[in-house]
Formats: sequence, structure tokens, C-alpha cells
Amino acid sequence: MSDKRIYKLIKLLVILFGLFPEQVLKFFSDLLGLIWYKIDKRHRNVVLKNINYAYPDRFSDVQAQRFAKNNFKHITGILFEVIWSYSKNRDELFKRFSVKGLEHLENAREKGKGVLCLTCHMGNFELLSAAVGKTGMEPYVLYRKLDFKPLERFMREMRQRFGTTVIPLRKASKKINMILKKGGVVGTLLDQNVDWYKGVFADFFGRPACTNNGFAKLVLKTRAPVVPMFIRKENDKHIMEFLPQVPLQITGDTIRDIENNTQNYVSAIESMIRKCPEQYFWVHNRWKTKPYCPLNLS
Repeated sequence: MSDKRIYKLIKLLVILFGLFPEQVLKFFSDLLGLIWYKIDKRHRNVVLKNINYAYPDRFSDVQAQRFAKNNFKHITGILFEVIWSYSKNRDELFKRFSVKGLEHLENAREKGKGVLCLTCHMGNFELLSAAVGKTGMEPYVLYRKLDFKPLERFMREMRQRFGTTVIPLRKASKKINMILKKGGVVGTLLDQNVDWYKGVFADFFGRPACTNNGFAKLVLKTRAPVVPMFIRKENDKHIMEFLPQVPLQITGDTIRDIENNTQNYVSAIESMIRKCPEQYFWVHNRWKTKPYCPLNLS
């Protein structure tokens, strides 16, 4: 089957599933989350390990397992909410969103250097680009392309429905510079593990986490203000919140500046997660890269 036909099939299935009442989708979402939790031992163990790292001695074994089950249900809920939202128009979808802290973004925009919005895999991050549309802006979002082309095409269209423009990460630096010079707003995620040669280690919940250093380099080059933002769900509403700008540290020592600023960005992300830890993407092995490189002497 060609990529074009697979894309049309994906679109058709999403439209058909979207015809179901929201409560029916919620039932199937929770059921799928529990099944995923039961059969996927690898990711189940990643979640249990991660929450033990982040919150040592906070959960009993039973509590940790309950937390993990709910986290799996939350993640499958992201998928089903995307399906539900596909058939909704702008007004219907925007009724589900509320915005807090918009003054932090507006203050940053007044500086005339564009704005870099820093976020993470929190809440329904797939709806975040749509939620930003409620502010009246037309932002740009950096994203990593999916290998499966039909799904990549569908997700790209989903993210761009309400004015957001998505930019593939690869070779994006020139385009980002142009956008910022024109006073644009660019959003990006900074909470995924990278190989040691691509990042620096920053304290994340008390443990060293290898973090992409490209974001700090971009900020040091452009001097664009950085405004943290995240989305979380309360009942049937999604709340998008902007936080105060992260101050830029400049000492003249490039390596130290990259490390210090990356740490500040990671700390901002941690503060977002602590507000609503059950809605974070704990299935990602955030501490996979260790702060050493063992030698093979055999």
C-alpha cells in the first residue's frame, strides 16, 4: 500500500473514531492504557524507575504501581484527545483551553528580539500548538520528524490547523534566526535524553541528565528571551501557563555559559513537572546517558 493510501486510511480512522461520544473514547483510552501497562514490561519498568529517581521514598510499591498505571492512561489519553479534537473547529476546541501568565510572553515580546518558548512533554503536549492559537499569535514550533511518512504528514497537518507553523529540527538554525529577527515566537521541547557528545549534564530531580546543548547555544547567539510554558489538564479543561522569563547568564566563558544556562532551563522544566507530575511523560528514559564513558580495554 502506498504512503498516500495509508495516510488517507489514518485520516479516515481518526474521523470515524471521532464520531464516538467523548465518554466512549475515554473508556477505550483508559482500557488501552491499562493493557499497555500490563504487556509492555520495558516501559513499565522505565516509569517505575523514573518516579523512584524523581521522588525517592515517596511511594510504596503499591502507590508506585498505581501512579504508573495512571501515567500510562494519561499518555493513551493524549492520543484519544487528538482523535477527538480532529473533527472540532476552532471555537469548539478553544472552549477547552484557558491561558495563564500571558503577560510574561507579552513582556518578552516587547524586547524586540523574538521569543523562545521552552516547554516539555507535559499534559497533552500535542494540543499545545493549538492552545497557543488562543493567544492570537501564530507561533513556530520545532519538532522531530517521524520516520513513518503517512503518520508524519497527518501529525504535521494536525499541529498546523490553527496557525502554528512546524519546523523540522534538522538544519533549522537559519530559519529560527530569521524568525527571531522578525520578532516571531518559537517553541521547543528540552526534556529528552541525548548522547553525551550532543549535550551537557544538568541536575534534573537530583540526578545528572544529559540535555541537548543546542538550545543554550541558540539563546547565547540570538539573546532572545526564554519564556517557559506548559499545558496541563484539569477535569475537561486544558490550562496553558506561561512562566516568568529565565534570566540569561553570561560570564564570557562559553562552555560555562552553556552549562549554566542549560541547567537553568532544565530547572524550569522540573518546576513545571512538579506542579502536576502525574501528567508528565515518564515512559521516556530521561537518565539513560550516564555522566561517564567507560573504556573497553579488552
